[in-house]
Amino acid sequence: MKIYLAIALCFVLSCAPMVCRMDPTVVLNYSEDKAPKRYSSFIYVSYGALKIPFKLEKDNSKYTIQGPKIPSLSFDKKGLCANSVCFDLPFGPDGIIFGALLTGEEKVSCSSEGVILSRKVGDYMIKHYFKDGDLSKVEILDRKKERLITLNYGIRTKEGYYKRVKVSTEDFSFTINIEEVSF
Repeated sequence: MKIYLAIALCFVLSCAPMVCRMDPTVVLNYSEDKAPKRYSSFIYVSYGALKIPFKLEKDNSKYTIQGPKIPSLSFDKKGLCANSVCFDLPFGPDGIIFGALLTGEEKVSCSSEGVILSRKVGDYMIKHYFKDGDLSKVEILDRKKERLITLNYGIRTKEGYYKRVKVSTEDFSFTINIEEVSF
């Protein structure tokens, strides 16, 4: 009889929803508003042996990219336009460099990977994964194209930016390396 009771208890507990504790400082530390208003950063994107260096500057809400073989491009956090072709972005470079992604509109849930904050932005569903109060991963599902993009964050520096962010899709992956950020 005790065995049946133990099995029934295990079954009930395995089906019970996970209860997770959300650290209130997470929303404050990773808010879009926490990113600096002005900065300059030296970045290179690596894809295998290929390394593409460039400089990214932010002045309030306007970004500029310059590189040795890249013409100067200016854009805002809503989208990137070049030669009359525009791309909607689910978030700006601040989200990659500083992890400044949260708007306060996210819904909280739990998984074995930690606390998940998710929200819909246009055609995108964005899930932010936090483990022990630190951003570990972001999944961006493009619902229109049914494509998943994953950003895996490394260790955050004392200055507040990430030195390495690995970006992966089903087809390929590359790494964004932030060498320096000047404020």
